[in-house]
Amino acid sequence: MAVAAGEAGQQANEGRVRVRDFLRHDGIALDSPDDRLSPDDTLMKGAFLHRELRRGLVLHVSDAIEERAFTATSLLPEELSCIFFLEGSVDLSIGDRRFAFQADDGVARGVAIMNACPEHFARASRGRQHLRHLVVSATPEWLHRDVLETVVDTKGGARLLRDHLAEHRWTLTPRMGDLVRQIFTPSPLIPELRDLYLESRAVELVAETMAAVLKADRSDAGGSLLTRQDATCLQRAKDFIEMRIAEPLSVDAIAREAGISASGLQRLFRVAENRSIFDYVRNIRLERAFAVLARGEASVQDASVIAGYTNPANFATAFRRRFGIVPTAVKNRV
Repeated sequence: MAVAAGEAGQQANEGRVRVRDFLRHDGIALDSPDDRLSPDDTLMKGAFLHRELRRGLVLHVSDAIEERAFTATSLLPEELSCIFFLEGSVDLSIGDRRFAFQADDGVARGVAIMNACPEHFARASRGRQHLRHLVVSATPEWLHRDVLETVVDTKGGARLLRDHLAEHRWTLTPRMGDLVRQIFTPSPLIPELRDLYLESRAVELVAETMAAVLKADRSDAGGSLLTRQDATCLQRAKDFIEMRIAEPLSVDAIAREAGISASGLQRLFRVAENRSIFDYVRNIRLERAFAVLARGEASVQDASVIAGYTNPANFATAFRRRFGIVPTAVKNRV
């Protein structure tokens, strides 16, 4: 889905995407409200990766500063796009449908869009911003040919592949958050193993995306996971937690806001999230602490407070258990 920027970025020198980098590719057009742009002007600068890891499976990663507003257009092939925004915002048009993507502060979300037939595609940047996002694209042939064949042949999986431009959004599970983070900050590897490392994470992200979509379908249909009322209560609880994440939270207070008993809310989190409410809250706070450290916006001590820890040693232990790295290592990367 990020082919236009990805292919241009792959050819850019010193981490810069210039106007000429877009225009050298057949089928990609560029427009900008600034009519004074020259071929050597920079549109984006930073880290880019656009790679076909296996036939039909493509990974695109951007961690860059967009310098100017611009719109890139191309033809989008038939594919399932698994999209994860960590920072920034982008407007997309696929065919006659429009989509808006914007990172939610402290809450990691995923989006899945199935393009069931080739469509015209436009990606519009709103101006100067820091953009961090990841896209895994998989063709239907790859989905059927490889490890997900049994999933796509189910009723829900087949409907996903047929449902042209249907949009599915969900809050990332801890495992999906780990996978996204591992792609952005991979372990040191010899070059020959780098693609294998990325492919394993990309495959798992596609599998987790399919699972999230199918799980939502069962929940919406009133299946055995959650009733519609349960799903409403759960979402109210999550929204309340997100708004009050920096404040002390109790199960009773969250349950009252959600309109359900404390024991009932605990059950919902166990069923839907496979963890307790406190684990859910702790994870969000640790995610926020990781984000501010990675952006260089806080000291380790400040991040410890954001995560809800008064003891830095306990924070470091929880942080390493969660992310596989100590807070100072994240801070020192900036």
